Amino acid sequence: MAEAAFSEDGKYFSLITNDGRLRIWDTETNVLKQEYTPDFHLKASPTCLQWVEVNYSLSPKKGRKSISGQTSQCVALGTIYGKILLYSVSQAKVETVLENEKQTKKIQSLDWHRKYGLFSCSVDSHVIEWDLGMSSVKHTYNVSMRTKLKQVNKASGIKIVPHNQDSSIKYIIVASVKTNIWRLENSNATIVQSLSHTVSDKAILTVTTLRNSCWLIEGSQEERLLSFWDVTIKEEPLQNGDSTPSNKKRKKEILVTPTPTYNFVLEDAPKFVDVNIKSEGEGTKLSLVAATRSGVVHYYGHMLNGSTTKPIKPSVTIQVSTPDASPLPLTCCQLPNNGDLLLGYKNGPVLFFEKVTPDLSTKTQILIRGDNEKKVQKSNDTTKDISSTNNDITYVEPMGGVSRKRPTAGSTTEVTMEARLQNLALDLNSRSKAPVNQNLTKLLMQGLHSDDKGLILTVLQKDDPAVALNTIASLPAEYVPMLLDSILEMATRKTSQCAAACTWLNALIKSHSALLLASINARTANQITQLLAIFTHRRSHLCQLLNLKGRIDLTVVQRNKTKDVSNQAPILDYQDTSSDEEMEIEKADSSADEQWEDEVDEGDDDDDDDDDDETSDQSED
Repeated sequence: MAEAAFSEDGKYFSLITNDGRLRIWDTETNVLKQEYTPDFHLKASPTCLQWVEVNYSLSPKKGRKSISGQTSQCVALGTIYGKILLYSVSQAKVETVLENEKQTKKIQSLDWHRKYGLFSCSVDSHVIEWDLGMSSVKHTYNVSMRTKLKQVNKASGIKIVPHNQDSSIKYIIVASVKTNIWRLENSNATIVQSLSHTVSDKAILTVTTLRNSCWLIEGSQEERLLSFWDVTIKEEPLQNGDSTPSNKKRKKEILVTPTPTYNFVLEDAPKFVDVNIKSEGEGTKLSLVAATRSGVVHYYGHMLNGSTTKPIKPSVTIQVSTPDASPLPLTCCQLPNNGDLLLGYKNGPVLFFEKVTPDLSTKTQILIRGDNEKKVQKSNDTTKDISSTNNDITYVEPMGGVSRKRPTAGSTTEVTMEARLQNLALDLNSRSKAPVNQNLTKLLMQGLHSDDKGLILTVLQKDDPAVALNTIASLPAEYVPMLLDSILEMATRKTSQCAAACTWLNALIKSHSALLLASINARTANQITQLLAIFTHRRSHLCQLLNLKGRIDLTVVQRNKTKDVSNQAPILDYQDTSSDEEMEIEKADSSADEQWEDEVDEGDDDDDDDDDDETSDQSED
């Protein structure tokens, strides 16, 4: 499964990006020559690619395109729906679409040979042989392998094995649960030889030939070992006049467990491998290069002489670094026929290519590249030594500073009076705001480069959209991933820092959205996903938080109003005295009644006394 490949002559390098775009670089000029975006590239992105050489011309039958005349370079793109797009580099467009109505599964791997044509392998372990002249299918082969549990293991890579037999039989290597050599003839596929076990679904297969011999480099993108196999196809003996060898002999050959001729060990798993074998004196020299996930390239130079089980270590390890010791990852490599090594490395979002001669006198070869290296190369092209021609060199600072001269030995640096007066100016309106933003940009770059948390927070805590936008607009592209890390850390803190993080993230998206889309990788995708999750989580509790805040505000307002009312003097003080007067009247009435009753009782007593007196008088009479 190849997502990146060099053309056969090494002039072009093609790559399928994470968002499904095809990019083609010119390795001689380091220029992105073409970029192609297939239809529905996000939903059905290309899965693999292969360089082919074809030349399209109209056929008299049905206007079909056939191969004739001189050849031109094209890129075959396998898609997730089983289609193959033939993209012409010279025409900068898709010339032909190869499609099989019976096969709509994902294309897992592609391989092409000038003698045998184009082959594709789908995820369900079906190999298809294509007729490029008629844009149709020649043969379909089933190369599925079943384990003891009766599970079908999908193929992860194929490679055509060249041979010198005068027959229509083709041989192909298929990497699945095992790496096997298959014999293809008339839509029938049989196993010729089983090489090894593959534990990963990301196999790496590379074939090279010399005269009548053929060799295979086999590995995986998850293992630190490359195996070297002799896969030369030999003439099979015929028995009883049959055109095919006996099944008993083929089965016996399969049961024999082979071992690789050589094993090459790496410091990390490989992601790009190339091999070249050529005659040197009376022997045969093997040259092997492998670009690893850690960003280095291993070069192996070995003379073929028998076999060994001891792993072979690299002859030299090549690294690329900047003058300030920042590593530049190597992503691809190729061995041209002239003996040099073609390397591709990234410097920020830009991909550079360079031819290097391996230095076998040392175990580690470090290449210093970057801005300073380019300046040195330009100065070497002028063939002049600046230090010997003129000592009074004027340096112009791009950030609005004062121009100065490099002082000679024993001299003093003197600032002009005009510059001093400008520094002492009190008219703030006449000063430009650009130096402030540029100073913040420098401060932010220093903090990101040295990973100084305090310095970074000093800049990022300025919650001003205009300042943030002007600061990030002049920030170099290589600092964007580090700035995303700092913003992600601030977003998980308290509300004030999270608000500032939102301001700076908004400015970053406005200024560098194209860069984020063009150079997105696993690290950047993970950062954006985490930021989206943090803001989504904060927003999910916003309604409950606003509800609680409203309730608390209402309660506090009501409580404050109650306190204010209790402390204020009453506007109207009404005292109801009717109840007291009634009580006094009732008391007065009750006392009058009692007095009246006493008087009546006294009057009755007086009358009784008078009657008693009269009665006594009468009795005396």
